[in-house]
This record gives sequence, structure tokens and C-alpha cells, in this order.
Amino acid sequence: MTKPKLNLVAVGDVHPNREDPRTLFRLVADVLKQGDITCCQLECTISDKGTVRTDVRNPTHRVPPKNIEALTAGGFNLVTFAGNNNLDFGLEAFFDTLTRLEKAGIQTLGAGKNLEEARRPVFMEKNGVRLAFVNACSILRDGYEATPNRAGIAPLHVKTFYEPLENIYEQPGTPARTVTMVDVEDLEAVCATIQAAKREAHAVVASFHWGIHFTYDLAMYQPEVAYAAIDAGADLVLGTHPHCLQAIDLYKGKAIFYSLSNFAFEMPERAAKVGVGQYLSFYGIPLDREVLTHPHPSHCRRAIILKVRISEDGIERVAFVPSLFNLQALPEIQKPGAPGYNEIKALIEGLSNPLGTIIVEENGELVVQPEKRQAVDTRRLLLDRRISYPSLRELATEPV
Repeated sequence: MTKPKLNLVAVGDVHPNREDPRTLFRLVADVLKQGDITCCQLECTISDKGTVRTDVRNPTHRVPPKNIEALTAGGFNLVTFAGNNNLDFGLEAFFDTLTRLEKAGIQTLGAGKNLEEARRPVFMEKNGVRLAFVNACSILRDGYEATPNRAGIAPLHVKTFYEPLENIYEQPGTPARTVTMVDVEDLEAVCATIQAAKREAHAVVASFHWGIHFTYDLAMYQPEVAYAAIDAGADLVLGTHPHCLQAIDLYKGKAIFYSLSNFAFEMPERAAKVGVGQYLSFYGIPLDREVLTHPHPSHCRRAIILKVRISEDGIERVAFVPSLFNLQALPEIQKPGAPGYNEIKALIEGLSNPLGTIIVEENGELVVQPEKRQAVDTRRLLLDRRISYPSLRELATEPV
């Protein structure tokens, strides 16, 4: 007898902002609606309330309330909300967004009126298969994290140090590499949440807003957190925030997607140039010159749609299809043989092969195999890396 199945469809960062939001996902809706659960990372508040904080460098992450129609038309019924921009307009816009999502039948994860609520997992069930979701954020502006007595997002603090490659006393100004260490108490709390959720679900998905934006390279703490989450019982790890694709890893047979990239992200043209352009100027990376409402570099238009099949025995299949923004800023599925498909496939394989990950084509989809080609511990790989974030140099085309 065939066991009941639950289908999860997941994408990365979503930031709708258009005159007719219902059109945003029209080219991918058929695939999105294949999910019993369809989720994304919501990168903005959907509200007309609140006032922007004076210390926000890029005050563009609040969109008019009608943009919730993009999510409902796309079939989303879950959003991760532990993101670094979701308190830019204060608690009024934050809570207004949560209320609007609830009224639209969309569950939210990673945010709440206090720390307990922000860390609380979300459980969703279909066909007798129960799936749990856990969410936390490492990209934390001061005051955005929830505390026992303050609303906010679920925190996963990380400390940053700079380690000279040579003896700094012999050579002042010697180059350094970037060392990151996750806060032990926060990681223990996340892992405890995963352990508790696993006792009540057939599988657990852990989602983290983390990493370094615009680069294909991983920060040192990312595999440390991902591996700890899997040790605690997570069956799948999803990453957001870098705005571009990053490697797919495997640990104990469980897939780790370090970054799902931008899936749909649009702002007014001027806001894109003024806002994100400030950050890009630090790295010498230009804004997208073809899609003017896409406030990121052009390599951030490459994305994937993740398709996961789950039964009472856990995750059975992890696959994805490439997606690319077209010139109207619409995400569009790339079919096998198309230039966009070949580009994204080659990029992910190039990033993932050094980690030993095997990806095969199957019925027009790319499937992550449950065993590595060779044993690679990504934590050790990053510890041994001498130069931090080399891709930033490769992507830079403008003088810094």
C-alpha cells in the first residue's frame, strides 16, 4: 500500500511591490501550487502603518497592503519572517503585517510578541503527514531580536573576529580572514526547539536567515549551525538572505541549501539605486542594469524552486527546478536545455561539487542524492580557508 505523502514547495526571498500584485507569480503559479505547503521568506512588511527608524540605511522594506495578493495568488500558506528588515518601520508595521497574513490564511514563523512566541515552531499537516518548521535570524540590527518581554524576531547571534594570516607584530597591516562564532546559548535554544518539534512531527525543516549578501561564499558559522540543527533532528535546512544562490551540502543524508536566492524581489527604480546601491558600492558590484526594479546585482536573478516529498518515514526526495527573473521582474521556470537552466545548473554544481554533493537530472528536475561523492566536512573546509569571500572579488566590476 502506498504511504501518504506531503509535498513541500519552498523558495527564497520574496519582496512584492507592483501595481497588480496578482501578476507577480503568474509564470510559476502552476509549480508553486503543487505544494501542500508552499513557503517563502518574506523580506518586507506589508503595511501602511509605522514610521521608519532613523538608523535604517535602506528604508524601502515596507510595501502597500495590496501586495499580500501576490502571496495568496501564488498559493503561499507559510512565510518565514525572521528577517533583518521586518522591524524597519517599527512594531506597528510588524504586527500589522502579522495580522494581515493571518487574515489571508498564511501562517508566519520566526516572529512574535516575545521570545517564546518568536521561537515557537509551526506545525502543518496533510494526508496524515505532519511537518514542523523552525526559523531564526543571524542578521540582527540592535533591538530587532525578540526578548522575554519584547516583540521581535527569533535571534541566532553570531560574533565576528578578524584573524591575521601572519604575525601582526612582525608586519602591521597583515591580511586577515573573517572568523565567525555562533552564540552558544542561542544555538542551544534553536536545537532544543528542533528536538521538541521532532517529537511531534514526521520531519522538521529548519530555516535560517544568515550569511553574507551578494557572494557565493559561505560564512564560517553557516555549516556549524546547519550541522548542529541536523544533529538535533532537522531533516532539511534552508537558508535565505544572501540574495544569490549558494552551495547545496549534505550531512548525515540531510540536504542543506545555504541560500535559495531571490525568488521575486522588486522595488521602485530610484529606491533600488539609493538603497541597495549603497551596500553594493562597498564591494564594487553594480546593480542589475536590465531589470531596473530589481534592487540587486544581476547574478541575484538566478534562483530555484525547491520540491520536497515527505512521508511518515521522513523526507523521501529533494529536488529543485531553476528559476530566473525575466525583464519584467517575473520569476520564470527555466526548462532543460534553455540557457538559463544550463547557467543555474552549472552554477549550483560548481558551488556544490567541492562539498561532495551529487545532483542528477530526473524528469526535468534536479535531484539531490542522499549520499556524498566523497566525505567532506564543510565546517573543516571553511576553517582551513585562508581567504574569506573570494567570490566578491570575482563579482566586482567597478572600482571600490
